[in-house]
Amino acid sequence: MSTDSAKYRSLPALSTTSTSSSASQLDSPSDRRLSAENRKSRVLTKALRSLSTSSMDSNPLVYSKSTSSSRKLQKPQSSAGSIIDKLHRRASKDLLSSFAPVDGLGSPIDQPLASMEVLHYGPLKADVSLLKARSEYLVLTDQCLVKFSSAEAARSAFPQLTQAEGAAKTTHIPHHGHSKSLGAEARLEIPLRSIVASFNEEGSSPRFGIETWWHSQYPRLAYNKTHLFFGLPKERDDWLTAIQQACRARLRKFPVNSPIPENLRTRINHIVAVSESLPDGSTQSLVFPVAKRLLGATDRANATDEPQTSFDGPSYYLVIGPCMCHYIEVLKADCNTPPGELRIKARSFGTVTLNRFKASVASHEQRFMMNFHVPFGSNFRLDLASSSYRRIIEALTKADRVLKPMWPQHFQQTIFDIKGLPPPLELTSGNDLGGLEMSLQAYCRAFQVQTPSWTIDWNTTYCPTFRLLPEETSYLPLQLIAVFRALRYNSYFKGISLRDTDLSSLYGKRDNSIYGESAVNTSLNGVCISDDHHDIILHSPILAQEIHALAFASESIRSIDLTNVLGIRSSTVRFNKTHGADASIYKMSSELIQPLIMLLQTQLCHCNSISMSGNPLAPSDVEDLANVMRDGHVYLRKLDLSNCGLGDAGLSRIWYGLAGQCATMDTIDTSDNQGTVKFHIIRNTLSQLKSLTHLRIAGNTRIDSDESLLDEAAINGWALQELDLSGIALNDATVDVLARYMETIRSQDLRLVRLNRCRLTGRQIARLCRGMGQGRQLSLHLNANPIDDGIEDLCAAVACGFAPWALFMQMIEFNHEASYIKLLRALTVNRTIECLSLAGSSTPDAASNVACQAVTDFFAKNDSIRFLDISGYDAKLDEGRLGREFSKSLSGLRYNTRLVHLRVRNQMLNVNIGDLAEAISGNKTLHTLDCENNDFNISNFRHLIRHLEDNTNIRLFSAFSEKELLRTKQKLAETAAVVPTNKRSSMIARFKHEKPAAGTDILLAQQLMGELDSLVAKQRQILERNQTLHEERRASDAGVGLPPSPELDGESVFAATFGGLAHRERESRRANNSPAPRSPQRMSVSAFATLPVPSADTGSRVARSFSTVSSEAAMSPMTDGASSASGVPTPPELESPLERDTSLSSRHGRVVVQAEAAAKGCEFEAEQGEEGGLLIKSGRRVAGRS
Repeated sequence: MSTDSAKYRSLPALSTTSTSSSASQLDSPSDRRLSAENRKSRVLTKALRSLSTSSMDSNPLVYSKSTSSSRKLQKPQSSAGSIIDKLHRRASKDLLSSFAPVDGLGSPIDQPLASMEVLHYGPLKADVSLLKARSEYLVLTDQCLVKFSSAEAARSAFPQLTQAEGAAKTTHIPHHGHSKSLGAEARLEIPLRSIVASFNEEGSSPRFGIETWWHSQYPRLAYNKTHLFFGLPKERDDWLTAIQQACRARLRKFPVNSPIPENLRTRINHIVAVSESLPDGSTQSLVFPVAKRLLGATDRANATDEPQTSFDGPSYYLVIGPCMCHYIEVLKADCNTPPGELRIKARSFGTVTLNRFKASVASHEQRFMMNFHVPFGSNFRLDLASSSYRRIIEALTKADRVLKPMWPQHFQQTIFDIKGLPPPLELTSGNDLGGLEMSLQAYCRAFQVQTPSWTIDWNTTYCPTFRLLPEETSYLPLQLIAVFRALRYNSYFKGISLRDTDLSSLYGKRDNSIYGESAVNTSLNGVCISDDHHDIILHSPILAQEIHALAFASESIRSIDLTNVLGIRSSTVRFNKTHGADASIYKMSSELIQPLIMLLQTQLCHCNSISMSGNPLAPSDVEDLANVMRDGHVYLRKLDLSNCGLGDAGLSRIWYGLAGQCATMDTIDTSDNQGTVKFHIIRNTLSQLKSLTHLRIAGNTRIDSDESLLDEAAINGWALQELDLSGIALNDATVDVLARYMETIRSQDLRLVRLNRCRLTGRQIARLCRGMGQGRQLSLHLNANPIDDGIEDLCAAVACGFAPWALFMQMIEFNHEASYIKLLRALTVNRTIECLSLAGSSTPDAASNVACQAVTDFFAKNDSIRFLDISGYDAKLDEGRLGREFSKSLSGLRYNTRLVHLRVRNQMLNVNIGDLAEAISGNKTLHTLDCENNDFNISNFRHLIRHLEDNTNIRLFSAFSEKELLRTKQKLAETAAVVPTNKRSSMIARFKHEKPAAGTDILLAQQLMGELDSLVAKQRQILERNQTLHEERRASDAGVGLPPSPELDGESVFAATFGGLAHRERESRRANNSPAPRSPQRMSVSAFATLPVPSADTGSRVARSFSTVSSEAAMSPMTDGASSASGVPTPPELESPLERDTSLSSRHGRVVVQAEAAAKGCEFEAEQGEEGGLLIKSGRRVAGRS
């Protein structure tokens, strides 16, 4: 190329656009046609002009641009590459001409340089490292930024510069003249519309420079960057201000549509959809081109080796999605590259993990810094710059506000450290549950964990209460952190319940965040903790930090339930009661209780209800809590320290401290601790309490005098709702005070009284019953009391109706059978008791014919009891059953017209199955029947199912528990492997090997397994049929206009306390929103047909004792011999179900037998939602002993 032709080398003009996105920016088809016509006309004009002007150079980054007055015909280089490049460019131009934007980033600047408005100009600092350093010249116009090799070249392109320098030396002189060709003197041209960012150069060079990034020329998908150096910092600052102002003015005058090509947009949408797709499938996101700043020592060292100007480098984008921020690097590509073939490096961060954003809007600084941190992880810092920095700030602050709507604005200002940004004036409104669901989803996506299960409890003193539901496996640490962070500053809830959720995965863990966002030092209303307090929290484990945040940040939390959150199993708790908790358990509980104690000490805790039940407490924590309660500035309403492993000293300190809360305390629970308190201490504290409603002090003291445990003057001021004095041997004075209190109007809200193992005689219980009156709506628990003494007085009171509507007399061992008979006869004529449990209660020996007849009459004649549990108890060391003749008593069940829910377990009903089967066939009122753990064999089960088919009312029936069914199948499998041995006549024959008849045994086991499966399937069909009939009858009643009946009084209380199938039936009815039964004779309780499978509340189920050996006469549950031991054989079976193709691996899966732990205690107590309704507690049997 000649020198003259070299003078006409084009100025580099660099910009990008997208094909599809540009097309999408047109408003209508007519606009697109008009735009295409304009572009075609401009192309023809340029083609005609090219006859007398220079053509495009072969360099794809540089094209010719000269003034309109001086244009020469330039012959291009005749190389194959240049011809191919021209053909390619021409074909691409024709292909894209229909959808390229008129003024997009990829369009060249058609306006001549000489006609542009010059805004700023001046020399650049020469590079002294070069041998022949020349001072380059920079010109800023309203369209572009141009760098020339010299001032002469700049004046040649911009004649107005000469006029300006000669006239006024100004930098803003509009001129429309002609310029000479630039040739090789022009070094660089940057269209203002293509600039991504301009900011102060941060490299290691001692010069004062500006770093500018801009889009590459279309169709390349890349960035260019250059460094412009000046002699003085003021000169650099002036140039930076001028460039940024020119870019903003250009953007306001000619708005540029999205610079994101369609292929890249498609790929970004896919990344967002994969990482954070919302339930509605929305993947809307904001995409901002950004420049990557090099700040690290390694990056600066590498930057010094790079040229001052580089082309076609990677492009960078910041994507702000619904819940995540994505930092995307796109390697050099083309706008026409398919989305799937783009080489992209993407990294995603949860928006809620942004703990620092530094920027400035006061000085139009385009640089900003973002720091992300996930708990227990490292910090990730992004140093970026963008001309769209204001929009980025706006988008991030709005996203943070949406995802954390309840967090205070001053905390948001701590995260967003932006100079010159005024505080927001509006708060986000209309967030359900304080934005909890959105926040929790955002944190879980940010931490890349599954969302935990939770619910809202409205039936509580502090409603609404957030409750985290426990899972079979412990939650991951980040799942728990997500819940804590989502609840932080949430003022919607009044209570937080983590009951039975294992928090041990957070024990001892610490977060290494450099900004310490885990430690909250300011509440929602701006209240701050002291520096010393903040320093302690800052250096505490993360569990302590989150408990502190829950209790302090929102200022609305009044109740925190941390019951059994250390993941300690019941067996471990029993072990710890004897040997004490180890140090690690004490440390875990300290992380829970110490933050609350510190807030109470500083009077910054609004939480006045604390439940720590089931968590062993360290002696130091107990002492600190007692000292806080003695302080007159602390006001607690509820304290639950039951089953916390407190000894004599610790329990005594607590009761000393409770005296300081006498004005406000209404709920105290210190039951089931291993220590005891001296009688005078606990009595003195109780006498000072003013407003008790719940008192649970089971086993806390021993009465060693004739004084009453309850001061009569004090108790008459209480409005008790629940009282538990179990395990305390009550004297006559205490019983008299309690009986007189029940006669007063102050006791009208009393709903639950537990007096288990209180050594109450029949006479004392009769005194209490007469005090409460007839048909009192109260649940009275009198388990394991020696009631033989004074049984006549008790029976007289019960027969006259002086009894509560729910009575639990479990695990009572009568010393005389006559006492048992008298009680049954009194219960037969009673008309006030509707829920009765005699589980585990028995006569000294097997029930006689007289006792069995009393039970028969009770079943046949009582017309008030709807919930009945008459189960026995069988353990290795003790049993409480009525004997083999008890099954005859079930014959009276055929005539019962009131009973709805019956549970009769562990009563050896397999001995004579006929009476139970006939009762099932004849009864017309039962809805649920639970007869598990009676050692039924297949023949018994077959007989029960046959008679169950005659009953159209029972919709929930269980003959086998889950473990029983598995154990039965396991025994069938073991039977198949038994080798039969035959007697031989000689000693030699005994040593002779004989092959077992394995095939016959396996076939027999398969047949029995198949028959068991068929019976289970038939049971399912019967229950489904009964359910269908029930639904049809209910629909028929609705069709004739019968109004739905309200739920019977006490239905919810009885079902919850009784547990088992009754509780499951009511929960099913509530789920189906069906009405309760109008009368016992009508089937209107809606429940699903079910098999004896585990219930949905397995997490709260307490293990029951199963009878593996019922008696010496009971045989294997898979043989028929067990049903004929009483001499009254089970009716013969005339036919059996057809054999099915089954194997040892049936549809129930391979059976695994788990060894059962020996039961060391024998007290049974119904629990809410409990599958069996019976709870085994440790301790020896106390029945009949003083």
